[in-house]
Amino acid sequence: MRSRTCTFCGAREQRVTALVAGPGKAVICDHCAELASGLVKERLTPTGDMVLDNIGRLATNNPRFQGMLGIVTEAALAVRRGRVAWAGPAERLPSGLEGLPRIDCEGRTVMPGLIDAHTHLLFGGERSREFALLAAGAPETKAAMQGGGPAATARATQSLDVDEFADVVSGRLHRMLESGTTTAEASAGFSANHQDEMNLLQVADMIQGRQPVDLLPTFNLSVFPSLGSERERTIARLTAAILPNAARKDYGLRVSYGGRFPSYEEGRDLLEKGAALGMKVRVHREGQAMGQAHELALDVNAPVVDHCDAVDARTAAAMGRMGIAVVITPVTALARREEVPAVQELIASGVPVAIGTDCGPAPVMNESLPLAVSLAVLEMGLTPDQAVWSATRGSAIALGLENQGWIGSGAAADLLILDAPHPDHLAYRPGADLVWKVLKAGAVVVSR
Repeated sequence: MRSRTCTFCGAREQRVTALVAGPGKAVICDHCAELASGLVKERLTPTGDMVLDNIGRLATNNPRFQGMLGIVTEAALAVRRGRVAWAGPAERLPSGLEGLPRIDCEGRTVMPGLIDAHTHLLFGGERSREFALLAAGAPETKAAMQGGGPAATARATQSLDVDEFADVVSGRLHRMLESGTTTAEASAGFSANHQDEMNLLQVADMIQGRQPVDLLPTFNLSVFPSLGSERERTIARLTAAILPNAARKDYGLRVSYGGRFPSYEEGRDLLEKGAALGMKVRVHREGQAMGQAHELALDVNAPVVDHCDAVDARTAAAMGRMGIAVVITPVTALARREEVPAVQELIASGVPVAIGTDCGPAPVMNESLPLAVSLAVLEMGLTPDQAVWSATRGSAIALGLENQGWIGSGAAADLLILDAPHPDHLAYRPGADLVWKVLKAGAVVVSR
């Protein structure tokens, strides 16, 4: 008589404790049955009611606990209806929560889900030729000219129909989720005109419910005509129709400043009009606009400056007083061989620092926020704790997300469980896949 084998793992019955036969000649071994039971249990908690226990280190970002990350050892946390109901030392877990389904973290690290504060992920195509030219030492303008530049991205994006484009972006978001990102700012910035830019953001709206990552669409205002009369008509069209439409859809507004982009006065006017419409506004530093983007943010009280660069002590102090956050994009800064800004001086002045992948087609295509965290330490002088805080709570502050980036009663149960003893390992082990599970609103969306 032939020995039976498990339909799922192929193990022979002589090598397992038990085999169970099912319909259609399907057979499952005890090991696969246990694994399937655990996966089913995790997916049967759509309301997010569960307890995570046996946590080695819990990084809460709560100042009532130890250090910058608010570390609690030998911890537990409870989730009810997609939010954190309780978090702290396991021995203090309230008795009323003990009956909930449990995930045994087996001494692993639990921390807030990563938040990507800056992306341009709404694009099609790729520009690896441009990347190769940059890597060989070509100036950025020459590399863009020979490698296609933003115009190539605009053409590649326009060549995709809506469903194709949605699939491309969804695939990108899946890879971001697999590395621990649960929320991401989303913009484009490569469109031929402003209406095309709006259309891409509507695709972001469309895929919002198709995958777990929360998207915060941002209208990226960077395309600007060079002729004065045409610029005036463009600004009139933006303020009369496009910005009000973007505001109604609850999109943010990011105005690029520097080089061929809007002038200081134009940028200030557009930012002020966006803010008056209730939009979350931010300044996007371009090229060599050193320090001036920060001055523009101070001038209009814009809460965020993207692509932080060097600022003097006076500017840093003023930004700290006004609560203006900066977003660093370490992978892009390294790819462009930019001068490293004095991030520690900004931190000392009370400026919140956030981290973004700058996911886009150039100068390098990066979807991994853990890689950006590691390079923030290795290339930009942050401590591991500062980098982890910046990729969680710092990014939440920059994006205006009160209930994300921290763990405590009432916070969103967007959680990352690392197969590591400490959150510092995100920076300490660049390139390592440390994600064990990811929870979004208390539901397990990644499980390994």
